[in-house]
Amino acid sequence: MSEAPPRVVLREPEDEVGRLLRALQRLLLKYPVASQAMFTALVAEGRLFAATEAGQGWRQRLAASPLIRRGRVVWDETSLRMLEEDPATVIPSAVVDAFVHAAVMDGLEPFLSRLFEEGVDGADAARAG
Repeated sequence: MSEAPPRVVLREPEDEVGRLLRALQRLLLKYPVASQAMFTALVAEGRLFAATEAGQGWRQRLAASPLIRRGRVVWDETSLRMLEEDPATVIPSAVVDAFVHAAVMDGLEPFLSRLFEEGVDGADAARAG
């Protein structure tokens, strides 16, 4: 029985911000129900603040901010657009959609094996870094 050849994985070096955003992404995926609950609470709190005089002032100042637009792009990409503003949402529909798409795809077993290997590699890299 021969040993599997070594795998070479080429990756761009990540900085601290990249590591933090990947960690946030892993948390969102690992705990989708808690992530959705946190997001729902933050949205509700933000809406309450926006209804105050101070909140309206901030809303006007931030509406045209390029930093806010850029922050939204970072948020959308990091969160995989998974979280929903609807307070009735318990499990984000993006998670359910992913399970359904995976369940009906051809080559499910090789896909899951590859996903597991990449997940293990990513976890090992995060611990080493």
